[in-house]
Amino acid sequence: MKLGEKIKAIRKKLGYTLQELSEKTELSIGFLSNIERDLNSPSISNLQQICQALNVNLMEILDNTLNLSPVTKKEEREEIFVNMESHVKVESLLNGKSNFNGIAITIEGGDTFSDMSWGHSYSEIGVVITGELEIEVDKEIFLLKEGDSIVIKEGAPHRYKNPKDTPSVVYWFSSKK
Repeated sequence: MKLGEKIKAIRKKLGYTLQELSEKTELSIGFLSNIERDLNSPSISNLQQICQALNVNLMEILDNTLNLSPVTKKEEREEIFVNMESHVKVESLLNGKSNFNGIAITIEGGDTFSDMSWGHSYSEIGVVITGELEIEVDKEIFLLKEGDSIVIKEGAPHRYKNPKDTPSVVYWFSSKK
């Protein structure tokens, strides 16, 4: 199931109209409709707004794998979100259902800060696999290099950027509630 289809299915399951989701997210009905039809690629910030309104974990909505194998080979990762405008790609790290969500976010070099996040309804752990990540958490800026990790507590506003000209790959994990 594609990202837009998944958002639409969750919205309909909750009994929300596009108008109601629009009011909750402050995103236009047309924009949301285009996302649901996979005609627009939302920013991570837009996805966070939608997830908060639908009361789902961002990583759960991005995790679109149905394979029950406990192993995910790099070449088997599913690309589940790409935003050419913000130069961000998201891939699933974990197959099947488990108690964890895991995604790999690749940010192309020299990018600007992402939209500010108001925080998630879950804590998450990020590990820089390659490159560097500059991340602002609660108005404090941290520079993470390859091998560094960060814990972002539930509700902490944050945003990130890749300060270098080479791609940055960061693995993010959270537990399912």
